[in-house]
Amino acid sequence: MAKRIRLRLTALVGGLPLANEIVEFTPPEVNAKTDTNEGQFVASEDIVGYEALTWTLKVQAERYMIMPSLGKFLAGDAMVNVTERGKNQDGVNYVVNYTMGGMIKSIKQDTVKMGEKPVCTIEGTAKMFKEIDNGVLNYDIDTRTGKTIIGGFDQTDM
Repeated sequence: MAKRIRLRLTALVGGLPLANEIVEFTPPEVNAKTDTNEGQFVASEDIVGYEALTWTLKVQAERYMIMPSLGKFLAGDAMVNVTERGKNQDGVNYVVNYTMGGMIKSIKQDTVKMGEKPVCTIEGTAKMFKEIDNGVLNYDIDTRTGKTIIGGFDQTDM
């Protein structure tokens, strides 16, 4: 598989458009929670669920600039859409769309350093998460309805 070169990250956070301000984005990691079966000669683990879907978005801005738009979503529901565009080493374009719906947990001003532009980190927990990579659905998770599709496979249909 050819390596990808990210050319553009854009986001819409609770109606606030961000494009040139994005420094970095960490999408939710889908990690299984397991329970150990002991009492056997060889212990084993079973998946009992998934960890909370947390995400972070670092933007080049001072907190006072984004708080009026995003403050209402602290501990409330916000819709966050992040689009990643780029090319792979073969020159083929790609697009990855991330959609998260849920709570913004914090809006933190990062360490202030002389000679550097201010950066804020927006953190949230998704109750709904969808990732589509070049038209292929990787994740479609909704904690409210129980929908848990990972890699095209419905985890609740076992």
